[in-house]
Amino acid sequence: MQSGQDANRNGVLDAGEVTTTAYACSAAPAETRWVNVTAATAQAESNTGYLANASGPVVLTLPASPAVGDWIKVTGVGAGGWTIAQNAGQRITTIGLPGGNTVGWAAQTLTGTWVATAMSADGARQVAAASTGELYTSEDAGAHWTPRLTGQTWSGVAISSDGLKILAASNGGALYLSTDGGINWSNDGSSRAWTAVASSADGTRLVATDYLGRIWTSSDSGGSWTARDSNRAWRTVSSSADGRVLVAGTNGAQLYVSADYGVSWTPRASGQFWWGSAASADGRRLYATVDTGAVWRSDDFGTTWETVTTSRDWRGIATSADGRYVVAATSGGTLYESPDGGQTWRATADAGAWTAVASSANGLTLLGGKSGGALYAGTRRTSTTLGVSGSLSGGQADALQLQYVGGGVFMPVSYVLANLTFAPQ
Repeated sequence: MQSGQDANRNGVLDAGEVTTTAYACSAAPAETRWVNVTAATAQAESNTGYLANASGPVVLTLPASPAVGDWIKVTGVGAGGWTIAQNAGQRITTIGLPGGNTVGWAAQTLTGTWVATAMSADGARQVAAASTGELYTSEDAGAHWTPRLTGQTWSGVAISSDGLKILAASNGGALYLSTDGGINWSNDGSSRAWTAVASSADGTRLVATDYLGRIWTSSDSGGSWTARDSNRAWRTVSSSADGRVLVAGTNGAQLYVSADYGVSWTPRASGQFWWGSAASADGRRLYATVDTGAVWRSDDFGTTWETVTTSRDWRGIATSADGRYVVAATSGGTLYESPDGGQTWRATADAGAWTAVASSANGLTLLGGKSGGALYAGTRRTSTTLGVSGSLSGGQADALQLQYVGGGVFMPVSYVLANLTFAPQ
């Protein structure tokens, strides 16, 4: 097959006009060579399929020196299932595999009554605020924290995608703004019962909610503010990346959605004690949590809503930019995470009075806070552990094909899952 530009427009590619030549094979693909494995261990060869056919687990070690493009297949035939073991320098990408994107949490040294958290798109710059007056920032994904402002009853924080513009709300006080990552601050001089704030990705369009007051918006990075909608018991607000789509929840009434940067608002969903909210970058997928209720989701810019969890004491919620990876907090319970836009949920972290959560744009870096407890750094798994300590397991009737893509990395090409999840280590 030849391609190129028909420069003389005669309907034919002349020899000098051909820029690319490709070849298509019409022959049937080669059949997979399957090996029936009944022993406890086996060494895999490239471009070969294996039937794990034993009552106990079959450990299949990856090829030690594969070529780019080589593959292996494994299918669990026996009750023992299978485990794919690795050589030094090897790992298996687990993004997209059921059970492959679990979240691990590690407690930080900071403790407080955390009510709000936020982070930059890459997760490097983070901010955490406590109702007891402390506000901290981090520039290294939570490894180290710097105290910034004290003495305010903080209720909400928002941050631009680059992490330099921060908006913080004080309940009964003012709105505080920083344009240098939290080093210097100014405030608007207000004194309102601010409950929540949100920011566009560039930090230009801001929104703030006043409990039993109005929703306020700014289109100039907080230089000026305009009151919107009516006095309501506003509790939460979230924004799309461009600031056009907004969702706001009230305490005991409806959700409200705006599609015009907060100029007008439309009541949606039913009357609930809404607590937290989150929005995908494009605003198509929205989430909202209910105190002693469910997590709600909309996939049409807030027009229609459905519940995606059972009833719990839900608190804060955060999502990746594409709306796929979600983490939600419960008070007196644990953190729950979903790798598939809220279709399935998994309990993670320990129990406690979880209140606030934040997510990076890719959903791999997370931050959670407890009321009267520690801050927790969360990391979503993207692969097995590097080297011989890493592995990937499946059960009876589970099947997986891996392809070598170079650099010691094997990538899933296809899978069949008969059990709940795969098990990466």
